[in-house]
Amino acid sequence: YGAHPSPPPPVAAPPPPPPPAPHPVATTARPPAAPVAAPPAPVHAVAPAASAPPEATGKGMSPGQRKGLIFGGVALVLAGLALVFLLPKGGVEVRNAQEGERVYVSGVLLEPGQGLPEDATGWLVSTAVDGKLHRFGKVPKSEHIDLRTLADAAPQADARGTLNVTGAQGCRVALGSRVLDGQTPLTSQMPAGREFEVRVTCGGKPDLVRWVMAVPGQGVALDVP
Repeated sequence: YGAHPSPPPPVAAPPPPPPPAPHPVATTARPPAAPVAAPPAPVHAVAPAASAPPEATGKGMSPGQRKGLIFGGVALVLAGLALVFLLPKGGVEVRNAQEGERVYVSGVLLEPGQGLPEDATGWLVSTAVDGKLHRFGKVPKSEHIDLRTLADAAPQADARGTLNVTGAQGCRVALGSRVLDGQTPLTSQMPAGREFEVRVTCGGKPDLVRWVMAVPGQGVALDVP
């Protein structure tokens, strides 16, 4: 048999055409989902701290209000001191004194460390304001002296009182700016209804200084140790 030629190789079939692209479908864009917040931690109730009143702290007040509060406090303290104080050594309480009112017992100004005169019948108490007699009266001896019981003093022109200085002898006495004639013991007339500084000068001793005031017709006694 004769050789037959080989059949030609098979021809590959052309690839099928690609399928038509699908038409895009319009979709509505959705916003991203909001993150979910974690639940808050439990809060424990705490009692609010007690706040001080504005009067105590001064917060929320204008400078003028704070200044008024301070001055008001200072004025209140001073008024309390003026209304009630204790007489030295006697433990006697003086009530209802006005601010700046000076108290005299038996014509002598009450000062710290000065004892009260012994008088079983009571005391002749007078007061002075701005150097002049303000009120006076007889007060029975008791645990307190209420100045409201004293009578208001009416001015009396040319009213006089008497100053008696006893005790040490040979001392010079000055009533205000005037040196009195003579030496201790001495008695001298003095204007009534006015405060006077009395200075007793004895050789070799410190000067004795007292404030005195006589009501009309009163005798004021000073004993020089």
